[in-house]
Amino acid sequence: MKKIALIIVAFLMAQMAMAQQFNLPIWPEKMWPSDYANYNTDVLNCCDYLLNTDPQFNAPKHEECSNFLVRWLSGSPEVKVGLIEGLVDVKKPELMVAYMAGWTRQALTSPESNELLCCNVAVEQMLNYYFAYKDQLGKSKVCEKLLKEQSKGNLAAHIASVLVR
Repeated sequence: MKKIALIIVAFLMAQMAMAQQFNLPIWPEKMWPSDYANYNTDVLNCCDYLLNTDPQFNAPKHEECSNFLVRWLSGSPEVKVGLIEGLVDVKKPELMVAYMAGWTRQALTSPESNELLCCNVAVEQMLNYYFAYKDQLGKSKVCEKLLKEQSKGNLAAHIASVLVR
């Protein structure tokens, strides 16, 4: 049991180290819709950083990555993130960014993904982030409700029912 725990800790530390070793590109003054695809790799690196790094580790870089992701999403013709009430905690920016990063990562790495699949991945990523950094982020009613659904094995069905509304 201790070996498994050590392996998991080593794996998480390696992911954090890799995620921290990238630099954001300089945002050009003028972007055309066709230009956004040129930044897909940078966006994926940004998503990895946001999802795998302690929000307090390097707060300025975390904020810079969050801003880069939001700016890219606001103009990207390729990826449109659905911020669905009850599935994302918009009162906690770090959780909202984790949700957007999860959705974006799924949409870019699996272009055949539909809204339901992207939303499921986004919620799972947000819950993983919440679980990892709950002490820093504080309690989230939205995440707690979603975790209850997850513990009952109903998370995917719950997400689907919310999307249908």
